[in-house]
Amino acid sequence: MKLVTIKDVAKEAGVSISVVSYVLNNNPNVSITDKTRSKVLDAAKKLNYKPNSIARSMRTKKTMMICLATFWDVSDSVFTDVLKGVDNIAEENQYSVIYCNIKDHTTSQKIIDLYKQRQIDGVILLLHVDPMENFDEADFIRHIKQNHVPAVIINGRTEDLELNYVYIDYYSSTYTAVRFLYRLGHRRMCYVLPDKHEVSTNQAIQRKKGYKDAVNDFGLAESDLFFDNESLVKHIDLFKADRKPSAVIVNKTAYATSLLRTFAENQIKVPEDISVIACNDQSTADYLTPALTTVRIPIYEIGETSAGILFELLKGNSSIIKQKLSNEVVERKSHRKI
Repeated sequence: MKLVTIKDVAKEAGVSISVVSYVLNNNPNVSITDKTRSKVLDAAKKLNYKPNSIARSMRTKKTMMICLATFWDVSDSVFTDVLKGVDNIAEENQYSVIYCNIKDHTTSQKIIDLYKQRQIDGVILLLHVDPMENFDEADFIRHIKQNHVPAVIINGRTEDLELNYVYIDYYSSTYTAVRFLYRLGHRRMCYVLPDKHEVSTNQAIQRKKGYKDAVNDFGLAESDLFFDNESLVKHIDLFKADRKPSAVIVNKTAYATSLLRTFAENQIKVPEDISVIACNDQSTADYLTPALTTVRIPIYEIGETSAGILFELLKGNSSIIKQKLSNEVVERKSHRKI
């Protein structure tokens, strides 16, 4: 099959090769009418024109590559959803995304080398809100900054005033859940904490604080009840008492599985007897009985937003952005109106 060239696009659009070049490279210094731009783009689409990335890189002195660097396991839905969002924006900018596994704080040198060797134009760092073994985040970021690598940070524990951040809003996930239930008429709630291995993590602490603040803000102080799955059986009578909670908020979808099972074993019906909502959204929520109402943290959109900020940096926009995206309730079958 013959390779489609810029000359073919120019002939199809009825314009000069230089005009096609200006349009496809989105040259800001040349004025092109909307009609001409549309003709060129339509011709390129019709002919399935694929730009020569190597030639473009040599011409623009850009690598046309960005890096997504992270500790997260590649099978984790947080990583995959962020990657999908980043990749979508990268594709719109005719860029590709490479992955870099962060093993410790010395990985910063690997990213710096990629940048200095002109293999990437910038990096998105998907970090943990909790401390990681053998990883000094502040030192890691200091090296990135010293070498002037364009960077955007998702999450993380630092709050560098000179860098852009997009945060996963764990606090709002529980606050949103309480507000949602309150508007449905619920006035007495309880909260299922994560198990011992996770209860002291920063994300769990932020979620608990969001719950407590919401309970206080909505005047539900008497509903400030906490327990975990391990002690759920000890508290089962709480859900059969006269002044039983009408709703339970679960730290994560993963913990809702055993909660729903325990309720079923004790003839407590969801949502007839009690409503249940989890503070993150996972694919398994659809397959629980009943299907679990959740709070969705916009991970895909966080990927898109971070990539959008990075490309603004690459275009010379020096604005510093600290951003949190709104969480939203995904309504399924485990809640009811009072």
